[in-house]
Amino acid sequence: MSVTALSADTVDFGNVPDNINALLQQGVAIHSDDPARARAFFRTAIEVAPDVLPSYRCLFKLQNKLRDFDAAFETAVTALARASDQAALPRNWAGWSLADLSAAPATPRRFLLQFLKAIAFIELRRGNEDAAAKALAKLQELDPEDGAGGSVIAALLAHGDAA
Repeated sequence: MSVTALSADTVDFGNVPDNINALLQQGVAIHSDDPARARAFFRTAIEVAPDVLPSYRCLFKLQNKLRDFDAAFETAVTALARASDQAALPRNWAGWSLADLSAAPATPRRFLLQFLKAIAFIELRRGNEDAAAKALAKLQELDPEDGAGGSVIAALLAHGDAA
């Protein structure tokens, strides 16, 4: 895989290993012009360091943009499982409570909410409104201040906007 030069205009992925950051930055830099290569960068990042959560977010956001909703859903579910493991929570999010989430370390907690939001959004895009509503309801319970932006999904769901 050839390396794309990084610009000063990079994304802050937080505390990730330098090699993974480089892969993610390269994928982000080319995602519009060369989505296949961007996908390869994101997948490589996941293969090299499967516990680095931003890699999954990059991949499912690209898959969603490409309207590859089944692959995006699979990636988001895998991501949520990784974040659940890091937070020492059960993988079945339906039983999570706000107290459980509050006790989780900050990094996986943030991603737990982002990934649950992604599942709600992707399910909506896949036409699974009931599944989207269930994921959204749990997100709203766990994030009553709407820090993850579940209200955006709620508005789309209320208007039947799966497109």
